[in-house]
Amino acid sequence: MKITELLEKDKDRLLTEIGSAGKAEKAIAILEKETDKLLLTHNDAAGSDAERNAAAHMMQAVRLSLPFIDSLGSSKVFEQEVGAKKSVKTPLTVVFLIIAALVLLVYGLLPLIMQAMNNANTPAAQNDLITRGVAILMGAAALFLAGNTQSKPAAKKKEYHVEQRVDADRLYRNYRTIMISVDQSLDEIRLQQHQDYKAQAGKIEGRDASSAEIDLFSDLLAASYSGDPEFALEKISGIKYYLHQQQIEAVDYAEDTADFFDLMPGASAGTIRPALVADGRLLKKGLASKGN
Repeated sequence: MKITELLEKDKDRLLTEIGSAGKAEKAIAILEKETDKLLLTHNDAAGSDAERNAAAHMMQAVRLSLPFIDSLGSSKVFEQEVGAKKSVKTPLTVVFLIIAALVLLVYGLLPLIMQAMNNANTPAAQNDLITRGVAILMGAAALFLAGNTQSKPAAKKKEYHVEQRVDADRLYRNYRTIMISVDQSLDEIRLQQHQDYKAQAGKIEGRDASSAEIDLFSDLLAASYSGDPEFALEKISGIKYYLHQQQIEAVDYAEDTADFFDLMPGASAGTIRPALVADGRLLKKGLASKGN
């Protein structure tokens, strides 16, 4: 079964989990688990080790690429005020300035009003009027300074946080597109394996089977099908001749060939399985009984 077919079975569950995740980091973690699950399920049913190994490498690459998949949906902006309110205390200097301003204003305003009422026109009265006018101006200045000297509460700062929401449908579509690519690569591997398998048809150890091999195997199969022991023994004896043609000799047990054999107890000495020797070189040890 293809990986995309396995993925489609999990589609509804994945969309629900991704939609609930909200943040991209959590959504990626969900897809990492899904990638591992898909790989295990696929490899349990894979037809060859080559296909399983290729799938493992490709799915590892998918895992590494997950953080780069386009999954962003709508953005949400959060506003937060920073800075605590401070209690306002009136400094002692401000108190003195306010008192001084009030005294100067009273000193300047009351006599001025009285003089205006008496219509004083003497030079001394005019000088006194100027003096008191200056006092009024100084009192006003003192009040202005008192207002500016008063401490003000700390200004509040605003911080903004932007949260990107995950688009579950978009993330799933992009993830599925990657899995389609993985399936295409695995299809190419299966096709190549099939072609290699067909190319090996009729070959033994990577080479074309010889006519002698085909004849030998055919005779052995005929012997097994015949049910005739004598016929079977006759065909089996043809194996020695075939090996001789390949310069391989079947050697029986004897005193001078004992090194070619593993020995085991038996009622009488003799060859149980001949040794195979090529140009004096042992290819396969035989088995013999040394007798009591």
